[in-house]
Amino acid sequence: MPLTGPEHQRLTQATPTRDNETDGRWIACDESGYDGEDLLSDGRYLMLAGVAVDDAEAELIVSELRRKTCIQPTVRDLKFRHFQRGDRLDRLSRLWQPGGALHGRCSVYVVDKRYGLMSKIIDLLVEEEAYKRGVDLHVNGRARKLARALACDGRRALKDDRYERLERAFVAFARRRDPGDRQAVIQTFYDEVEDAWTASSRRNVTEALGLLRATRAHADALHDGAGRQHPPHLELLDTALATLTRAWSERLGAISVLADEHRELTDSRLETTAKILQIGAGATPSVMHRRLRIRRMARGSSHDHASIQLADLLAGAAGATAKHSADNPNETGAMLRPIILPLIEPTSLLPTDDPDPFLSDTSRK
Repeated sequence: MPLTGPEHQRLTQATPTRDNETDGRWIACDESGYDGEDLLSDGRYLMLAGVAVDDAEAELIVSELRRKTCIQPTVRDLKFRHFQRGDRLDRLSRLWQPGGALHGRCSVYVVDKRYGLMSKIIDLLVEEEAYKRGVDLHVNGRARKLARALACDGRRALKDDRYERLERAFVAFARRRDPGDRQAVIQTFYDEVEDAWTASSRRNVTEALGLLRATRAHADALHDGAGRQHPPHLELLDTALATLTRAWSERLGAISVLADEHRELTDSRLETTAKILQIGAGATPSVMHRRLRIRRMARGSSHDHASIQLADLLAGAAGATAKHSADNPNETGAMLRPIILPLIEPTSLLPTDDPDPFLSDTSRK
């Protein structure tokens, strides 16, 4: 059933998409692994898949896939769970490989939620505080280095359960739900920061925590406007959609985006995302981007759009790939790994530049 309400009406697309001069190329998007603001959930990764295909072509691809895999017409929407059997999975994966109908037309934006949490600590507090003093932490990627220090080395640098306590305290501090006694929540977070800074045994972690210690005034101001979070501080779906859209527009030029309907993707947030991309706005003047030709940003249902079904299949495959590791091997992930890894967007929110970001790393668990 389509989403209802005043914020889920204007940008809902019920009719089939079609590539044309007005809309440009259509990019269908869908996610897997979304847990909202719960960035400490068991599912470590959020995947947002993008497929450059309109509904006119997607209908043909889906029909052929159904025919070759003998999926009954009673199955209204194709989901990745329908392809767990070996022969069906092989048929599906051929779409993305050389010679396949979608080869060269797919990508996946990956969010490591734990790294995303540390990035939010830097962006919301350290970077903003520095910018007020005339220091741009985005120059030379320093903000990213600070976030990586906390995400990759923080656990080893702190003793006992300090790292987990710091994570939990920041989630309580930044989530949109009213924490009740705001000052108590802020104080608890900074108590954990102080404790972590005192205990840190690694210079890069100590540096990041030292900068964080000096942000209390900004934290108070941030909480004064806590009811006006647009989007919510811990919401990463907007970031994922914006970054994936940018990547596709840089490749193809004029595009329109059809995202699977999601309560967080309101009309106003879709419009804001499109506007930011169209004007090339960045977090600071040093990271202004090229203006992009985003024709439309709309939401739709997989019931109405075969293109979203194809994006859903890719997102599910990426999720299965992420679950496969040396510590947690699975046949599906092992088979998909060499196919999915090359599709990962280089701009993904990950703490590593390794071509396989899902390698087992106990320091990041």
